Amino acid sequence: MNGRFFMSISAERLRQLWRTLGSVRLALFLFLILVLGCIVGTLVPQDLSEREVMARYGPTTARWLLAFQINDLYHSLGFQALLVALSVNLIACTLQRLPKTRALLRERGDFLDPAKLTKYSLHRVLDVPADFTMVRHASETVLGSAFGRLQHLHAPADALALVAEKGRWSRYMVYVVHMSVLWIFFGALMGSLFGFKGIMNVAEGETTQEVFVPKQRAMITLPFALRCDDFDVSFYENGMPKEFRSDVTVLEGDTPVLNASVRVNDPITYRGITFYQASYGALLKRARVAFTKADGGERFELDLPFGEAQPFGATDRTVQLVDFTDDFSGFGPALAIATWKENEQPSGTWILMNHPDFHGNQLQGYRVTVLASERGYYTGLQVKRDPGVPVVLSGFVVLIVGLLSTFYVSHRKLYLWAQRNNPGTTLVVAAWTNKKSLAFEREFQHLCDRLADTLQRRTQGK
Repeated sequence: MNGRFFMSISAERLRQLWRTLGSVRLALFLFLILVLGCIVGTLVPQDLSEREVMARYGPTTARWLLAFQINDLYHSLGFQALLVALSVNLIACTLQRLPKTRALLRERGDFLDPAKLTKYSLHRVLDVPADFTMVRHASETVLGSAFGRLQHLHAPADALALVAEKGRWSRYMVYVVHMSVLWIFFGALMGSLFGFKGIMNVAEGETTQEVFVPKQRAMITLPFALRCDDFDVSFYENGMPKEFRSDVTVLEGDTPVLNASVRVNDPITYRGITFYQASYGALLKRARVAFTKADGGERFELDLPFGEAQPFGATDRTVQLVDFTDDFSGFGPALAIATWKENEQPSGTWILMNHPDFHGNQLQGYRVTVLASERGYYTGLQVKRDPGVPVVLSGFVVLIVGLLSTFYVSHRKLYLWAQRNNPGTTLVVAAWTNKKSLAFEREFQHLCDRLADTLQRRTQGK
């Protein structure tokens, strides 16, 4: 007894939960949260690093923004959970209402009651002197031309019962809208879960497959390589960059498969991965450096390729160019040199290239002078992959078709009852529509007038 009681309570709770999941109120609540989230995501710049958030908003505000992933809202766990909740709501709503719609459309009836037809808001009674056989033929011709296929219902031998429908399929368009929204959510989740946005810096003449993704703080290896063949930048008279362009080649293995130019607002896409021109910078390829003992004694020169370790003269040390900047605190270009020997921590310093007499241009007791340098550029490309974009676009196309059909196509139904009534025939014509009733009322009256005129002409032998 108690077991049955508790099972009935559990079943009732499950039914209540199922009704709540498919309720319109829950759908409106979730859509409101989604809209508010999109507003916040519009007001707060997205894809900012933690350092950029701290610099822009300060420590206190930044702590909250980072805790709730507001700086990357559309990839956050909360946004993904919201899309899943909306999807569950739409699925429950569809499953709860679809059987009712199907039952409504299946219920056609086998008999017509002429008395009930006169209760319709749209109905017309015609008493015509035409023969019953003539009325049957004329009714089938006129109604068939307006509504297409006619269905004959059961009627006595001296009566005719017809029913016709148009736009029956429009009843299902609301479910097409539901499915298209689910499809859009699925595409958004695909982009959120499997997409990425990263940075790729490529020096002129170099090739790379590596993309740094700040959000994951990790490197991603692309399934193909990108080579920067040339980088070009032009400037305005005030020194501001006017245009910068990267000429790149996409390589599958060692085989070039695509040559293209990447410009600002003119990206390229290959295998679903898009490359945007985002930034550029100067780099140092090599430098000729002189090292002179502070007491004016020993002096030697080294040709140092960037990033390659070289013997530090006749000493037991090693030296390497490790960094370069085009403007060091307003003092112009500078390079960073490090030196070390086995079992010793490296030591290094910045060398001002345009200020050879600067007192800080010293390393391990040597005054350092840059005699010559070979510079180049690197291109900064933003790399983005969003596999959900084609899914979202196709979902929007289906959504638009579904909405247009839902709002502009009506389900209309027409009934006709003809009864032999010596002399002549009595007709009852009735109809209903689920929307656009004023427009359909004019169409209905026009159809009845056509039927009456046709019967009159045929009666008169015209």
